[in-house]
Amino acid sequence: MHELHADLSRPWTVDELARKAGMSRSAFAALFKERTGETPLGYLTAWRMYRAKVLLRDTPLSVQEIAVRVGYDTGTALSRAFSKKEGVSPGVWRNLTHETTRRSSA
Repeated sequence: MHELHADLSRPWTVDELARKAGMSRSAFAALFKERTGETPLGYLTAWRMYRAKVLLRDTPLSVQEIAVRVGYDTGTALSRAFSKKEGVSPGVWRNLTHETTRRSSA
């Protein structure tokens, strides 16, 4: 959904996404799951984690700055969600990614 990708920092709800699509909440959720294999909010979380990883890898932004850009109120909220999904904190993930990049370019 274009709106979701264009404004990742917005606190999206399934109701709001369904309204944007001109559908009922239940019809939207069912069609979304059928087409993507994920629930709307599951997809949103996965997309936010992907964008957070890109920003961690490619920018010097702080975890707090990245959190706001990808739709979390605080760096702590992002860290909690990121750690649950990735098994490590954003800072550890960033360090591991940079170490891997340095080793492969040496």
